[in-house]
Amino acid sequence: MVSEVRFDLLGHNENDLTAAFGFTLANCPPLLDALLMRLQPQPEWAHDASPHIALEKRDAEGRTDLEIQTPSALFICEAKRGWRLPSTAQLRRYVGRIHRRGGGALVTLSQASQALATANLPPAIDGVPVLHLPWTDVLSDIADVRPACRGQQRLWLDQLRNYLRGVIRMRSVADSWTYSVVLNNDRPPGSRLTYLEYVTEDLTYFHPYGVGGWPLEPPNFIAFRWDGAVRRIHRVIEADVIPTLRKRYPKMPSTELTMRPHAIYKLSPRPLPPLEPIPNGAPYRAARLWVLLDQLQTADTLADAHEWTRQLTQST
Repeated sequence: MVSEVRFDLLGHNENDLTAAFGFTLANCPPLLDALLMRLQPQPEWAHDASPHIALEKRDAEGRTDLEIQTPSALFICEAKRGWRLPSTAQLRRYVGRIHRRGGGALVTLSQASQALATANLPPAIDGVPVLHLPWTDVLSDIADVRPACRGQQRLWLDQLRNYLRGVIRMRSVADSWTYSVVLNNDRPPGSRLTYLEYVTEDLTYFHPYGVGGWPLEPPNFIAFRWDGAVRRIHRVIEADVIPTLRKRYPKMPSTELTMRPHAIYKLSPRPLPPLEPIPNGAPYRAARLWVLLDQLQTADTLADAHEWTRQLTQST
């Protein structure tokens, strides 16, 4: 009888993510082989026999890292949630272990694209290659190897696939927290659209990523304000982080703003009710606010929704 594996009972922190990924690699050799084929900068490493998986506790806080050990190489994997990437200083702590092994690489895994990783990570640290795998590549490998797997291996692959999809989504689709931002009619240099028109015509919104208090995880809903009222509420249907705005909009000039990472969201085609403006009710100017969607949809003003949200969250 096939025993049930429940990765969904784990949390979604980085230790849980590392444990689920390491368990599946250790128990599903086809997935491990597919991963190694992606990682091998030297073809002969791909033919090493009997790769071994080890989860290593690395500090007093109980954080763990994942090692893939082969006779000729050591791959140390650093898994992150969202689009986060480890710092160079963090990766440098592993370099000595790889040198003592005689070869290998530092491997980062996160939702970040290859382009974002290339822009933010060095190609090597003290001679040790730094390689990046987006979680979407892992999901692709799961789909590729699954037809050849049976029994427990297929069960573990399915569990990891579902778990990773939940981690990549970050917020549950049922999460009703709504991010309220202000728009204006300024036009980004080199753009035919204003910031307001990007939302109303292109159904796209973008903001700097990782600075200035902007969210690190995509909201499910965004409420857009202009002319003193909330005038559009949209669900976020796709989210990505790009290394520069010019990567998406090459006609924009190279400036300090356009050359930094940005979160970019594709919005639902239809706005959510109410379709009538919701007055601000307070001088929020360019303030960015979090409110619960149901409170916003039933309030007379954004200020009321913000206060009711505060009261609800403080009482729970």
